[in-house]
Amino acid sequence: MLSVVRVHLPSEIPIVGCEITPYVLLRRPDGAVSTNDVPETAPADGQFMRYRWYRIQSDRKVPICSVHPMEQATIQCLGCLKSKIPVAKSYHCSAKCFSDAWQHHKVLHERASSALNENGAEEEELFGRFGSGGSGVLSTAGSGSLSNFGQSPGVNNGPVPFYPSGTDKNSGETWFEVGRSRTYTPTADDIGHALKFECVAVDSEKKSPIGPSTSIMTSRVIPAPTPTPRRLIQVNGDVLGHLDLDSQISSLGTFTVLSYNILADAYATTDAYSYCPTWALTWNYRRQNLLREIIGYHADIICLQEVQVNHFEDFFSPELDKHGYQALYKKRTTEVYSGNPMAIDGCATFFRRDKFSHVKKYEVEFNKAAQSLTDAIIPAAQKRVALSRLIKDNIALIAVLEAKFGNHGAENPGKRQLLCVANTHINVHQDLKDVKLWEVHTLLKGLEKIAVSADIPMLVCGDFNSTPGRCICI
Repeated sequence: MLSVVRVHLPSEIPIVGCEITPYVLLRRPDGAVSTNDVPETAPADGQFMRYRWYRIQSDRKVPICSVHPMEQATIQCLGCLKSKIPVAKSYHCSAKCFSDAWQHHKVLHERASSALNENGAEEEELFGRFGSGGSGVLSTAGSGSLSNFGQSPGVNNGPVPFYPSGTDKNSGETWFEVGRSRTYTPTADDIGHALKFECVAVDSEKKSPIGPSTSIMTSRVIPAPTPTPRRLIQVNGDVLGHLDLDSQISSLGTFTVLSYNILADAYATTDAYSYCPTWALTWNYRRQNLLREIIGYHADIICLQEVQVNHFEDFFSPELDKHGYQALYKKRTTEVYSGNPMAIDGCATFFRRDKFSHVKKYEVEFNKAAQSLTDAIIPAAQKRVALSRLIKDNIALIAVLEAKFGNHGAENPGKRQLLCVANTHINVHQDLKDVKLWEVHTLLKGLEKIAVSADIPMLVCGDFNSTPGRCICI
């Protein structure tokens, strides 16, 4: 018989616009245990899984603190209301909470004013694409929004009925069915309400449950918090002082570059980031913030590190393609790594199609370089120790691009203006400084061969796990 072994949620706190995908462990009729779904379209021995999502509503109105979502709000920022910022972001649980967030509020007010002056073109980037502008208040059961349950465009939670599913007479709480699929994306109408996920095995012919249902409750849904503005650090003039930037810019033209280690989901654990709430570590929450920020910089070239294979294929590549970017990718090698093949990370380089065209791609695998080095100079008796020190599965992605802009056309009509862009992640323990230096040296030697042969300027991006002034920096 098909049955549910275990159900749990990636985070107890749901976020507006962030898809919830429960972990459901099933025991199939043949006794096998698996997380693979058994839908009605592909039943197992005449049985399939049925899923339901419910939202609880009551007559109580509970404003939620925008900073501490588990606390009830007692203060509201009037400046946010005047600036037409989503009201859910204006609530605070205490005077100290409001005072601590005041600088952030001022930035929001200024950005909101600028966005309004530009006919609201930037409003989606400011507040997100999922309409987190709900009231931030637990609305009444008879809110009049039952016909569509506040679903945002592009959010598909499956067909749902337009009537209450049940009422608790003691508490006055009413449950409304809001979804009929395994996943659910909270909407603005869910803010302040708890959700319940329910699953049960069903007989294909009778369409009736064949066992008890399993359910799990969430905490109250909160609006997507606005990320705190970044405190950018100005690069010291000494670092760039020796470069002749003016001559390079005049020959190539200007363009912008973004390099960003996005933190792979496999590394975003509560053990490593114990100070961070679990909902903020979930990939479904982080990916929208990352995409919003990356797009907001309007960079001509984007170099990302720690991009998982599945996230590149299913998310970043198609999403950035919509914004005019072409993508290149290289995943890390797997001599050390032994986890899920789709969860292994790598480097992704994107460039605007209207600014550059792709000429050639090179891939550097430092494991192979380590093997060649030890074969050449390390005695056989010491080779194993040397390889264990050098092999870290790190890679580099090198792209040769041709610029579609600049002054080269007038001065050298027959000459192509090429640019060599390297993207790497030197993911080596801080105690192995010599290994870091060797990997960077290996990359630069490879770039020299490319650049010198064709007189191509080089651009080296990445996460070097180092700081200005260290031996790794170039």
